[in-house]
Amino acid sequence: IFGACSVTTEDNTTSSTTIPDYETTTLSGKMVGVAWTFDTGNVVVPTSGSTYWYNMTSDNLSNACSSSYTGTSSNPKILFTRSEAPSVGETELGWGNTVTFYDGSVNYGIITGKIKIDTVTTTAVTGKMYAKGSDSDNEINGTFTLSRCCSSSLCSE
Repeated sequence: IFGACSVTTEDNTTSSTTIPDYETTTLSGKMVGVAWTFDTGNVVVPTSGSTYWYNMTSDNLSNACSSSYTGTSSNPKILFTRSEAPSVGETELGWGNTVTFYDGSVNYGIITGKIKIDTVTTTAVTGKMYAKGSDSDNEINGTFTLSRCCSSSLCSE
């Protein structure tokens, strides 16, 4: 005797890491438990190799390209790297593609979120970011404009 049955299942669950829309205001939120609002940032074009460094701070720095970006417990910074030149498009964060919140002593690797580059010129990169850590003490969302800093032939890219 042979028998058969059919089972139908429906999955109505949603991911616990749903990524919200970008805010239309300046990048802000909390980093390592501290209220934070973006002020100055840069993308450093490599003079050799292929690592582009992105730095963001809430400090009002007079020269985004020649200033030092230091993170402290009361004023953490954001940093991330990419191996390719900035280009218009969106990237979802994940393992191997992280953003770091740095408080002067600890690097907090953020793997949930997304970054969208809207425009790239020879002097600036504009975009949006949403990044969230494992708790509400690490979550930022909004827009940014970074100075494009270079001293090589890669500046014309």
